[in-house]
Amino acid sequence: MAKSAWYRIPFYFVGLSALLISTALPSLAQGGLVSIVIVRHPETDTSQSDKPVVPLSEVGRARAALLAHTLKDIKFTHMFASHTTRSRDAITELAAIHNLAIVQLPQPGSMIDGKPVTDQTSRRAPIEPLSKALMELPAGSVALVGLNSENIYAILNRLGVPRAAEGQSCSRGSMCVPCDSNSCFPAEFDHVWHLLRDKARKEPVALFEFRYGAGWKAPQ
Repeated sequence: MAKSAWYRIPFYFVGLSALLISTALPSLAQGGLVSIVIVRHPETDTSQSDKPVVPLSEVGRARAALLAHTLKDIKFTHMFASHTTRSRDAITELAAIHNLAIVQLPQPGSMIDGKPVTDQTSRRAPIEPLSKALMELPAGSVALVGLNSENIYAILNRLGVPRAAEGQSCSRGSMCVPCDSNSCFPAEFDHVWHLLRDKARKEPVALFEFRYGAGWKAPQ
């Protein structure tokens, strides 16, 4: 059995690397694997942080457009997001390009512990329902998932990526997440995680980490 692997790619996800992954993903899907691409929502308008919905800032909207341009040639079959508006807005343009509906979990307006799900619901709430939905994807699926810093590592962990021992970091070349919260999450908004799963195996085949937008400058 092939050993699982983790790759932290030290270059940005643009140009040739985008072309390679856009052609590789369909081939991997045809080979019976499930491809899951996870992104964090872009920057938000912090002046609206006391409002019921915190929208993307001008920089965040520009970054979302850059993300759409970067991933537009990947043949996605599914789109998911957490319950927050900002995570949905991160992938709205890509969903339109591929004519796919975005499934938000938990669904806004549904009930959790007797309260309706809103943007103010804990960002930990999507961990279980989204992990379950991604685990159940059929072989050949290529899914894009818009998430929050509070749930990305936890969802990767639920999908079979081991978590480092308390107080330990991930050793170079190992498949690992350093924690399952946002206490060790990178500050940047341009990271992309690409997880490859074989439904016949508990542990993923591979985990890649990219960054996109080399040379991009946020609007002033």
